[in-house]
Amino acid sequence: MSEIQSSDSINTSDEELLYFWALGDLHYYTADQWRTYHAQRLNPMFRDLRALWSKEGVPAFCVSPGDIVESGTPENYQLARQELAAQLGKIPFYPGIGNHEMWPEHESGEDTLEQLIQDYVTFWGKPVHYYWVEGEVLCVMLDAVGYPEPRFSEETLAFLKTALAKHPAHVAVIFAHCPLYNTVLDRDPARNRDYHSLAPFFYIHNSDAVRVILATRRNGSLYISGHTHSGWEAPNLVFTERPGAYPVTHINLMSPWFTGYEKEPGRNEEAFEFHFDEPDLVVSFAFRVYRHQVAIRLRNHSERRWMAQWVVPLQ
Repeated sequence: MSEIQSSDSINTSDEELLYFWALGDLHYYTADQWRTYHAQRLNPMFRDLRALWSKEGVPAFCVSPGDIVESGTPENYQLARQELAAQLGKIPFYPGIGNHEMWPEHESGEDTLEQLIQDYVTFWGKPVHYYWVEGEVLCVMLDAVGYPEPRFSEETLAFLKTALAKHPAHVAVIFAHCPLYNTVLDRDPARNRDYHSLAPFFYIHNSDAVRVILATRRNGSLYISGHTHSGWEAPNLVFTERPGAYPVTHINLMSPWFTGYEKEPGRNEEAFEFHFDEPDLVVSFAFRVYRHQVAIRLRNHSERRWMAQWVVPLQ
């Protein structure tokens, strides 16, 4: 597989097929101090998004591929659904399941993994893997299992193959919580600045099987993930490769809640402490899918400006 360098120029004559927005790990949680600080960080993001959408147009949907809640409790799901409905209005929202949805509030709790997964299905009204079609673009949400060594089950891989086979000419946009192996990396491995796709807890352990499936495609694909809370300028934040005749671009969504290695706030309400990354950013990603390319833009909501743009090929 060879890496492709992304350009930053858009072919303005190319036909736009889809415009959507992707949010990294959100981690809604009902604990008072967490919820207060969380709102202080995310509310300005949503205000900026609404102002931007009023000028540039409303996206077809918003998506977040997992860790939407900090732990899989009904109260956290209710908070997440309430907040996202208020912030997004009528814009469709597509959720994914991450490791935190499968994480009980208390280690000694009675909820089984099966019950936690069922709670996710019940609250969002979505199965753990599903697809939807937007014109000539196929969108597929996948579910990883087996943490701390996440992988896609044979059922999920078969689902992906079937969805792609049903739509062979469509551009494929695949969402999953975990990145594939050897995509997004650490900004400074000597200092452990980031979680990354070489660490066993963070990458899909049967990544080769996914790449084999995508290698048979007759059109380009995107693979969009979160999980690592990668910081700005992490290597391969956007990374294009060719497992077959057509390119696959991997995009790792920086979480608007926090980025960086061991920066996560603790759940202890009495000892809540937020750890800032450098730089400390609240960001999200805009995607415009054209017939032959995809424009990916990174928005810095704290400063209400675009930070970066990548234009990646589909042919």
